[in-house]
Amino acid sequence: MQDAKSQLQSLLAYWLEHNQEHGTEFREWADKMAADQKEVAEQLRRTADKMAEVDEFLKKAQKLLK
Repeated sequence: MQDAKSQLQSLLAYWLEHNQEHGTEFREWADKMAADQKEVAEQLRRTADKMAEVDEFLKKAQKLLK
C-alpha cells in the first residue's frame, strides 16, 4: 500500500503542476484573442477557472493522503 500511496503523491504533484500550466496557457490565449474573438476568450477564461477548481480538489487529495 505504501508504494501506491507514494506513487499517488508523485502523480498528484505532477497533475497539479501540469494543470496549473494549462490554466496559465488558457489565460494567455484568452488575452491574445480578447480583441477579435471575445466569445472564444471568454470560453478560455471559463476553462481556466474550472482548471483552478480542479486544482483545489487535487490539493485537497494531497492533504488527505498524508
